[in-house]
Amino acid sequence: MLATIKDVAAYAGVSKTLVSRYINGQGGVGLETSARIEQAIKALDYRPNILARSLVQRRTYCIGVTVDDLSSSFVMPLIAGLEQGVSRETAPHEYTVIYTNSCGDPEKKKRQLNFLSQGHVDGLIIYGSSITDDNLTRQLFASGVPLVIIENELLDLRVNKVLIDNVAGAFDATEHLIRCGHKKIAHFGGDINMRVTLDRMNGFMRALQKYGIRLESDWMIFPEFAEEGSWHGSDASRALFYKYGYNSMKQLLQTNHVPSAAFFATDIAAYGAIRALNEAGLRVPEDMSIIGFDDESAAASFFDAKPISTMRQPLQEAGSAAIDLMIQTLEDPHAKPVEKHLRTQFIDRQTTAAPNIP
Repeated sequence: MLATIKDVAAYAGVSKTLVSRYINGQGGVGLETSARIEQAIKALDYRPNILARSLVQRRTYCIGVTVDDLSSSFVMPLIAGLEQGVSRETAPHEYTVIYTNSCGDPEKKKRQLNFLSQGHVDGLIIYGSSITDDNLTRQLFASGVPLVIIENELLDLRVNKVLIDNVAGAFDATEHLIRCGHKKIAHFGGDINMRVTLDRMNGFMRALQKYGIRLESDWMIFPEFAEEGSWHGSDASRALFYKYGYNSMKQLLQTNHVPSAAFFATDIAAYGAIRALNEAGLRVPEDMSIIGFDDESAAASFFDAKPISTMRQPLQEAGSAAIDLMIQTLEDPHAKPVEKHLRTQFIDRQTTAAPNIP
């Protein structure tokens, strides 16, 4: 039988009121009495009624986190960072993280976030840069729920943000190809509904502009997922990007206008493109240099391909920083919003080299 607050009070030799005040952190309980109550709690293995305590304190000590795909190996470092952050003893209270998985469904995400924001969590961490989420994020901000946004800048909202510099990352990737001697560089973009896709395209174009390299419109390639339908799960999402990379590279190779290098906004599309190159008897990097973004392995996505040079996102650091900002806000509601900027890291896996023909 589970112990009750009455049992704790009797064991400690104090009133139920004092036990309640101690459990809810309301003060007015002396050190000696607190020690006796704590001893009684441990001896009886008493577990407070979380719902009742949250009604008293108007706090749940829970933080909601929403991502599009919890099953993706790509977000594992992010989750590790979130858990690392919440496990640190940086606050006088212990917090629990509640995750939601929308599977890329905007309506499902809306239902989940609306539910969490109605008193079930103290604050929300929103990961992703889908433009279709912007209005929902603004509505949540207007409702007054504390927010931390990861990866989505939203200039008009003064909230805590953890931003990964995708523009700089794409610039660095493209500059690496240019320094290898490439002047004929294609860009295979990601989903144009994602703000990070636009940022990576901008970084690519800035690098070309800096080095005086002509931007070839035929080499600016983007997927057309509308024909495939929406995706609801990690395997389907990867299959679409892999197919996009494969088909787009096959089409490009059939033209008389083929680049010597390519920067991909997503690694999975790059793996599909490499398959198309191999089927055409071409090698990486001897015949075409390839660099991707995200540091997502093909093996984790059930595709047979060697790892590629890429730009690694500091997702674990982003998750840890987001938790820190959220807890700081919850412990000090008057704290000013903070923007934390993180840089990507170039990972060289020997899929880039000097062009065969300058």
